[in-house]
Amino acid sequence: MMQNPIVTNVVNLVLPRINLAFAIPLFFIVLYILPLGLRELWSPDELRHAEIAREMVQSSDWIVPRFNNIRYFEKPIMGHWMNASAQVLFGENNFSVRAASALSTLGTALCLFLLVNHFANRKHALVTIAIFLSLFLVTNLGTYSLVDSMLNFWLTAAFCGFYFATQSKSFNARLLYYTLAGFFCALALLTKGFLALALPVIVILPFMLWQQQFMQILRWGGWVIFIAIITSLPWALAIHQAEPGFWHYFFWVEHIQRFSANEAQHHAPVWYYLPYLLLASLPWLFLAPSAFKHLHNQWTQPLVRFALLWALLPFLFFSAANGKLVTYILPCMPPLAILLGFGLIRAIKKNTPGLILGSKLNAGFFCLLPIVILILYYANLLPVTAEEYHRPWLLALVCFYWAGLALIATKTSHLDSQISCYMFMPAGLFLLSWAIIPTISSDSKMPAQFMSQISPLVNDNTLLIADNPDTMSAFNWYFKRQDVYLSHTKGELAYGLNYEEAQHRYIEPLALTEFITEQQQTAPVAFFSRSRTQPVGLPKPNKKIHKGRYSLFYYEKLPTL
Repeated sequence: MMQNPIVTNVVNLVLPRINLAFAIPLFFIVLYILPLGLRELWSPDELRHAEIAREMVQSSDWIVPRFNNIRYFEKPIMGHWMNASAQVLFGENNFSVRAASALSTLGTALCLFLLVNHFANRKHALVTIAIFLSLFLVTNLGTYSLVDSMLNFWLTAAFCGFYFATQSKSFNARLLYYTLAGFFCALALLTKGFLALALPVIVILPFMLWQQQFMQILRWGGWVIFIAIITSLPWALAIHQAEPGFWHYFFWVEHIQRFSANEAQHHAPVWYYLPYLLLASLPWLFLAPSAFKHLHNQWTQPLVRFALLWALLPFLFFSAANGKLVTYILPCMPPLAILLGFGLIRAIKKNTPGLILGSKLNAGFFCLLPIVILILYYANLLPVTAEEYHRPWLLALVCFYWAGLALIATKTSHLDSQISCYMFMPAGLFLLSWAIIPTISSDSKMPAQFMSQISPLVNDNTLLIADNPDTMSAFNWYFKRQDVYLSHTKGELAYGLNYEEAQHRYIEPLALTEFITEQQQTAPVAFFSRSRTQPVGLPKPNKKIHKGRYSLFYYEKLPTL
């Protein structure tokens, strides 16, 4: 195949000038910071986390998390503290809702840089964080409000502390790093619970046995546990004093039952994570075989051994658990980036045929994908209306951009240039995601426009009812209300609604007609549902408003006799 001399000259002129030390901060700003406030909040997770943080700031109660002024004990406190702190700093807006996740991802990248820079070199460190920040799962969750990115930050900091400690020669250095490891384990515990203690244990013990450092476990294990306990203790005692039932619910229901065979949430087979791991490792998936091939003679390096155990053992642990969610394997991404970085640097230096083949396969796949998308669109097999004809074409354009960078990467042997090309491949997809997502999806998951549409009917006196906690959170956040009634589905609020002072906030479906008619005597009533079909128990409304799957059933205040 003939090469275009103009393209070749431009590539040879521009790419060698790229420096990862400049490209990585640019990538983070463009992909992680600038878009945070542009997309509407996604239901249910982002709205729920936004509202819990808002109520924490408003009430000044930083001990007991509440959702719609109902006790919410699904997670410990650290994630809520971080989200609430972002709202204090940046206000009640979309940017602040996602800021903690983005900054946690940056914190994870900095931990990786410190680790790899110290035990390898600066170039390895830059390649590692370039890979990490652009991994598909990391980018998705790092720009989305979930506690998983925060957990990943504290766990990565803990793992780095442990590794520094195992490699330290002096007593003072080991004391410092084991103390930091225990401290960060405690923060991870306060973010998502006792899982944060299990993961370091299942990695550190095998690693130290592999390194023949078993005596260090005996000498320092108790100290790490002690530091974790005293760090966690202030809030643990405060929540127990305020809510004596918290620890029983959180330990028994949220940990023991969730991971048991009969009670596990999100039950899935043991191989569930394998296809998601392939997706999570994009855009580096096609280079992974060549990268791992070049690790075969590096297993004697302690950091490579550590990264292997860090990636593999938590993955097996999550695969063995009955309850599974894709987000659970996020802690496997930092060590995966370390392994890919070590392998790719050697492969790029050798300019191996496998690396070039991987880039070409990458380009070929993303050239073929848009053709398939357009065929499906014109065959009316995609959930896209005629008015949204531009969305498949935009998605095709994003795929061609991805493929183009993969081809450009084959034109240079310059390390920083090749890594930068791959790092920026997902940029088009994430920056244009708002224009690519079909309206049917946004209308069923992003209620901001619907809330704006119904806002003339809702004022401070309107009585609000929702058919589940997801629709309730939209009422809470967009109308700044925490007195919404709930019907039909209790969901994650089932425990909090058992408290005597909260029981009246749930209305049985068969009692809705009587309840609404009674409330109409004093105020209008708005019932928000995520269904176009009128829910069971509702009386005939005065107005019905639909948008996508969202529906509002509105009952005017009855005239005074």
